This record gives sequence, structure tokens and C-alpha cells, in this order.
Amino acid sequence: MLIFATIWDSLYEFFKNNLWPIILAISMLIISLVIIRLICSILNKVLLKSGIDGTAVSFYLAVTKLALWIIVIFIVASILSISTSSLIVGFSSIALAVALALKDSLANLANGIIIIFNKPFRRGDHIEVDGVEGKIINIKLLTSEIISFDNKRYIIPNSKMVNSTITNFTSLPTRRLSLTFTVAYESDLDKVEKVLLEVVKADKRVLAKPKPFIFLSNHGESSLEYTVRVWTNTGDYWDLNYDMPRKVFDAFKANNISIPFNQLDIHLDSKDGEKQ
Repeated sequence: MLIFATIWDSLYEFFKNNLWPIILAISMLIISLVIIRLICSILNKVLLKSGIDGTAVSFYLAVTKLALWIIVIFIVASILSISTSSLIVGFSSIALAVALALKDSLANLANGIIIIFNKPFRRGDHIEVDGVEGKIINIKLLTSEIISFDNKRYIIPNSKMVNSTITNFTSLPTRRLSLTFTVAYESDLDKVEKVLLEVVKADKRVLAKPKPFIFLSNHGESSLEYTVRVWTNTGDYWDLNYDMPRKVFDAFKANNISIPFNQLDIHLDSKDGEKQ
């Protein structure tokens, strides 16, 4: 009981002698909370209007908020007459302990900074990384978020994002589409190539340059294979990919170009040895 009494007396004396600094420190914390929220709100609007990649906005806000709170802590320490040098030593000790305990998280933080400045992708880009494919929606301090095309959310550590091969399907303005079509061996090849070229040129989404490239690419077991390579704007890639096979099918049908399918011929031997 004597120990508790001693502690209580010490606390009483501390609060009695430092009542005004304590009130001032609490007021400072409350005011700082409001000001930091206001600053972050204004900064968010400024960053979005400045054209900075949306994926980086949340990262910048998190770093800004952390820096502001560190400043507030030092101001409060000064109000309470706490030695800032002692505070720095304490922070350093805590930082060292945290660094050892959270080395993987700190690596993710460092790699998040690398992502922000190198900009291998932007919000809304269609990417594939470490076997995950989808649209990038956010970059946070430690992780990046991807939404797959079947609406799954993937949270990937920034270290994995930096150390893995990233395929960005939408970072360039144009893409090449490659499709394969089959025709029967008895087809008029000149006619086939003419029809394919007409279908390609009739679609306004196909770019004139680089020129479309149509060639006989393979002699299959039951058909000839033609490869059609065209260039299109990245935004039109998937629509063109879905539409082109139907257009080619209709054009082949209209021009009596046979599209082969696998057939199986069966020969039966009768009892007298004659084939049927």
C-alpha cells in the first residue's frame, strides 16, 4: 500500500505542478488532429487536380500524416518540458527495435516508395504480376491492391510487386492482336486472303499503320491455318478480339469458303472380305 501511496503522491504533485502545460498539451493534440485532417483533405484535392496518378495519392497522404504527427509529438514534448534529445534517443531505440521486428514490413514500405517513383503502372492499368491478373486500384504504404476480372481482391506485398515480373497490358497506346483461322485444303487461297483482308480493312478499329499482316501459318492435319495480325488502340483490343472471329465466320460463309471440322471415316469389312 505504501508503494501505491507514493505513486499517487508523485502523480498528484506532477499534475499539480504541471496542470497548465498538461491542459495546453491536450489542447494541442486536439487542435492538431483537426488541422492534420484538414491538411490531408486539402492535399488530397490538390493532388487529384494536379494530375498525379491516383494510386500514389493515398501513399503521399499516409507519409504526410505520419510526418505531421511526429512534429506534433515533439511540440507536445516541448510543452511538457520533456527533453527533445531524450525523446530522439527514445525514438531511435524504438525505431531500432521496430526495424528488427518488422524488417519485412519496412522492406515493403521501401518498395512502395520505389513503385511510386518508378511508376511501372497506374490506377486502372490491366497488369499481371506473380500469377495474378487484374486492374490495379491502389498502392498503400505496405501493399498494393488488384481487382481481378472475376471481382476478387488481391492484396500483394510491395516487395513482391517490385521483385516479380510485371506485365502491363495497357501502358502503351496500341497493341497487336493475333488471331488464327482455318480453311479447307481445297480452298482458293487467293480468295481466302482477299476476304480476310476485306474484313480487316472494313473494321475502323484496325489501324492502317502498322499494316495488317495475313499469312498462311500452318498445314494442319485437316485444315490450313491463317494467322491475322492487326494493330489497334489499347482501349479497343478486347472488343476487336471478341468481334473479329464472328465477322470472319460470316464473311467465309458468304463467300462459300469452307471451314473444316474433324471427320472420322469408318470402313467395315464384310464376312467375304469386301470393304463397305
